[in-house]
Amino acid sequence: MTGGTGLLGKTLLETAPEGWDVVATFYNTPPPMAWRSRFQHLDVRDASAVESLMDAVRPTVVIHTASVGSVDEAERSPEAVRRVNVGGTQAVGQACREVGARLIFISSNAVFDGTRPPYDEASPLGAVNQYGLLKIEAETWVRASGLPAVIIRPILMYGWPWPGGRENVVTRWLSRLEGGHSVEAAEDLYSMPLLVTNCAEAIWAAAHQGRTGTFHLAGADRVSLVEFARATARAFDCDEELVQSVPHGRMTGFAPRPVDTSFSTSKMERELGVAPLGVREGLALLQRTRIPAR
Repeated sequence: MTGGTGLLGKTLLETAPEGWDVVATFYNTPPPMAWRSRFQHLDVRDASAVESLMDAVRPTVVIHTASVGSVDEAERSPEAVRRVNVGGTQAVGQACREVGARLIFISSNAVFDGTRPPYDEASPLGAVNQYGLLKIEAETWVRASGLPAVIIRPILMYGWPWPGGRENVVTRWLSRLEGGHSVEAAEDLYSMPLLVTNCAEAIWAAAHQGRTGTFHLAGADRVSLVEFARATARAFDCDEELVQSVPHGRMTGFAPRPVDTSFSTSKMERELGVAPLGVREGLALLQRTRIPAR
């Protein structure tokens, strides 16, 4: 598994099914000491290094989560991000071919422009920012490669990262709300928030079942971001009045965002056998699994 120190990588390691021997990679941020023996350093842009590691490990399945996840960074520096998000995918895919491994590629809801939800796996692609365009390019390569591959498109994942890891929308909100500070959330951007453990469950199901093809992974509820922020405040006993509703044009970053990329989850439920969690259920589970600060 590439990208093992990210939110999804961490959760995949923690939820690996019994009998699976998982080797993970990291690039910038070393893993916690307790997990260090499971990791190898890897720059996915270095095709020869990818090939050498894959030849040493000889995996049967490769879950490729490593990428530059910042939408705004992709907009500012598309060629630099392309070397990771597209070039890295190609290097991993080519090494999979050499060792006979199946590939599970983690894409994004950003491959859609947000104008015609809900999207199923056969919906036409079309992105509104460079991040989405690069994911489309990587997906196109995977489909054309002839590899036995799964393309996973998660949407708005949230959960507990490792200490010092990259934050997600819920942890960013909580760091402010629990300090008594206000947060702004868009009243006109819609999503289907996905608890990262729900996402990991579906990915492990796809790996275990030997699936190929494309899968949309999402939570059960379509909500605006301000509704999600208020639900987060309620779940963690924060002051809901601190959540300020604003139009998305006031708060988004450098890159444009699609307004509504809500998914159909029928294939996730039917073929993978994984039920999407609602916002209330997901946040309650997150609250129960919080590790108290020392």
